Amino acid sequence: MNHLSFGELFEEARTGGKSLAQGEFLFQKGAASTHLYTVLEGCVRMVRFTSTGDPIIMHTARSGDGLAEASLFFDTYHCDAEAVLPSTVACYDKKRIVAIIGASPQKSLACIAFFSRQVRSLRALLEVRSIRSARDRVLHYLMLQAAPENMTVRISGSIKDMAHDLAMAHETLYRILANLEKEGKISRDIGIIKIHH
Repeated sequence: MNHLSFGELFEEARTGGKSLAQGEFLFQKGAASTHLYTVLEGCVRMVRFTSTGDPIIMHTARSGDGLAEASLFFDTYHCDAEAVLPSTVACYDKKRIVAIIGASPQKSLACIAFFSRQVRSLRALLEVRSIRSARDRVLHYLMLQAAPENMTVRISGSIKDMAHDLAMAHETLYRILANLEKEGKISRDIGIIKIHH
């Protein structure tokens, strides 16, 4: 049970789904947090705005990713959730989730494991972003993402999404990947990057 997705873990708390048009908000900062979500199709970004109105993207959720888990024990949402593409999300009642966690030690442990994996993933991303050299940052990111048995990275989103994760311009990432491929350090196919030692 420790490796279940959020949706699998709390299926009995699911209350239905919701379709969003591109640019439509799933929720906005300060609204009462009544549900948590997973993206079934499309892409939803969680964003905050600076005092000057500049957006800060907190998280980009794609198919299979969760949304608003950080609001589980808070009364309001801490940012806006906006559909980047036409999207469909599954909705999970927050009160039911808390009741499930309280009633089942197994579900509690599985939930802790789920959140621990998220924390580990976010810390790895912070580690990558702290590397000054853009080329080294890309190589380190690929090494962290690669399956150990074949050193292959499956790209779930676009190269622009990857560039966002790496905190760099997508043009810079395109150039670095092309150079790494010329050097024989990687090879690329649709949705896949293979690292060569």
